Amino acid sequence: MSEIDYDDSPYEVRDDLVAAHRRAWDRLSSAGTWLTGEERVKVMAETRHARNCPTCAKIREALSPFAVTDPHDAGTDLPEIWVNMIHLIVADPGRLTHSWYRKTLDSGIPETHFVEIVSIVAHTTAIDTFAKGIGIPVRNLPEPQAGEPSHYRPAEARQHQAWAPNIAWDEFGPNEADYFVGPEANIRRALTLVPDEARGFFDVVAAQYLAGPQMRDFSQEFRAITHLQIELLAARVSALNQCTY
Repeated sequence: MSEIDYDDSPYEVRDDLVAAHRRAWDRLSSAGTWLTGEERVKVMAETRHARNCPTCAKIREALSPFAVTDPHDAGTDLPEIWVNMIHLIVADPGRLTHSWYRKTLDSGIPETHFVEIVSIVAHTTAIDTFAKGIGIPVRNLPEPQAGEPSHYRPAEARQHQAWAPNIAWDEFGPNEADYFVGPEANIRRALTLVPDEARGFFDVVAAQYLAGPQMRDFSQEFRAITHLQIELLAARVSALNQCTY
């Protein structure tokens, strides 16, 4: 299995950040809740391939992302409906709609698989963007690991105002007690239809950004820059990416 390191970085990379990325690479290459390890690594590869897809380039320039009907340039043998979903998320996430989500489910992607695919795309994008940010090539993808998906769906996940079912912070069951530590922001609920994806993603968030308790602790600073500087950068990036959450 390819293990992440940043020995070629012109900057010193914190040990806890390297460790978090290694844990993510290990999780992403292992069988998930609904996808096999092989499928998960292919989603990672397709995420990268989508960045240079000619159709995706047209989508970014179009008045509507749904105005372009050219086929996507697939880089894997994943089902076409998976490829279309991955490419649209990579190309133009800020303009996707609930109607698109429903059509994606109707095309044959279950909501559980949808959430797991979204998580893999998000993990891959976050770690690749880190590499780009420090001026080095993206890391080699991990080798798929053997194993079967668990097919675990939490009984407490239900439809709320979000697109996909999720677990409310005051409705979690014993299996998710480790994840919910009190009133949670909605973003912490976003992947909880597939709880291991939520756990994994926020493990990366805690290293690349701040852990939840650290975000709310203004009595001390945990990074080389202050809370204020972190939030200023985050707000600017969100605005540039049209992330209106």
